[in-house]
Amino acid sequence: MPDTERWTTARSARDLGRFVSQARRRRGLSQAALADELGLTRQYVSELESGAGNLYITRLFEILDDLDVDVRLVERGGSDD
Repeated sequence: MPDTERWTTARSARDLGRFVSQARRRRGLSQAALADELGLTRQYVSELESGAGNLYITRLFEILDDLDVDVRLVERGGSDD
């Protein structure tokens, strides 16, 4: 049985952002620390986590919905591996 804290089905930018936020916190990282690791701004990480859909993310979820495709996000190292 999967660890429900380490996976989710993402249907929107908000779902994706919530998952990123939870994974970041489990790693003990601040938004600024994650941004530094990735070469991004803290503002970008904040927007991603809040579910602010940019054009690419919003359109991607529209396409997946039209194709009846679910996106399952799984944190590596969880009990599903």
